[in-house]
Amino acid sequence: MKFLRLLTEGLLLLFIFLLPWQTKLIIFAANNNFNEISLYGSHLVLSLALISFFVYQIRKKREEERVPKIWYFLGIIEVCFFISFFFASDKILATYHFALLILGLALFYILREGLSPAFYADNIFNRRRAIYAFLISTFFHASLGIYQFFTQSTFANKYLGLAKHDPQVLGSAVIETVSGRWLRAYGGLDHPNILGGVLVFSLLLSVFILASKKIINSRIQIYGLLLLFVNYFVSLLALFFTFSRASWLAFFVGLVVLAITFFRKEDKWIKGRFLTLLLFSLVFFALAFFPYKDLALTRIKAETRLEVISTTERKEQLMEVKNIIQKNPIFGVGTGNYVTHLETEEIGNNSYVQPVHNSLLLFLAETGLVSFLALMFFFFFLVRDGRRENFSLALAVSLLVLMLFEHWFFSLPFGIIFFFFILGII
Repeated sequence: MKFLRLLTEGLLLLFIFLLPWQTKLIIFAANNNFNEISLYGSHLVLSLALISFFVYQIRKKREEERVPKIWYFLGIIEVCFFISFFFASDKILATYHFALLILGLALFYILREGLSPAFYADNIFNRRRAIYAFLISTFFHASLGIYQFFTQSTFANKYLGLAKHDPQVLGSAVIETVSGRWLRAYGGLDHPNILGGVLVFSLLLSVFILASKKIINSRIQIYGLLLLFVNYFVSLLALFFTFSRASWLAFFVGLVVLAITFFRKEDKWIKGRFLTLLLFSLVFFALAFFPYKDLALTRIKAETRLEVISTTERKEQLMEVKNIIQKNPIFGVGTGNYVTHLETEEIGNNSYVQPVHNSLLLFLAETGLVSFLALMFFFFFLVRDGRRENFSLALAVSLLVLMLFEHWFFSLPFGIIFFFFILGII
């Protein structure tokens, strides 16, 4: 039994480290990432971890418990995903997204129940180690993003899932000013907005650990905190270089919520460390802002050609999703089929289209009203759950802010699994 427990935790920690890396085998190629069907390396590791966990669970005796309300709503969502399959124009793509949902739900289950002392005499999974595995992985992506911005170049590597991005090539995420086209930081992810979103959670978790660590018992802990301190500021600089407005806003809102939580529940020592960290963060952010204030102001004001195009496209997407929801209010157009529906029914195959930049509206359009309401109730009962950590509310609010401005939580395979990972550690 001890071997199974250690194997499960080891596989899960490896999965968490590999999660942001986009190493994949393309099964069915498409003209965009949204219609592509691929097998990710992290999915294989997660599958092995799940098998090990469920074998451990079967062999481990446990007491029967009342099923929390969140599982009923997740069950409704699963049923709605299955029903939406029959309304999807691309049945294979819908099946793929349904499989991703099952994988995400299984991950959420193992993170929740593996961390629950009510089910096991000793937890199969350590939350703090899980967080550190995530922070170590994001450190590499943050460092890579900083390198990409300073050199204004990227390199491709199929084994690490890295794609090449040239600021002079159309389609690359850039900021256009009088000084030229500036490549935004991608890290090892598909878009700077995704890197920014991942770094938001990395930074909030780092702030919580740095502020709440009261007692330092050994030299190893001192070195650990120093490394975490370095990781925090590297990630903060990388977040700035993503120039992701939604991520900036989500991080700010998360910090405000975390501050409220600290000042309501924690002692003066933690409050003081939190305020000191905020002061250092403001100074560091200012030092990064002034050399590149033209780029930052371009993103904030959104008045240049590319920014106007981006804003116009997002407004058009809101009109598109409104029409789709009105035509398909109950069951949606099928999970994973939003872009396919636009290409075949609304716009035509010759146009490059994207999902609406709002994960909640995308979820509603693809799976219908019942599934959407179940998701809202799930969020409500998850946040009010008494088992959550002090950082949980900050993560949940930041997640909702990002979902209001980004689609990748439900449009891309990485986003679906990452969505349930964040929910699992709340």
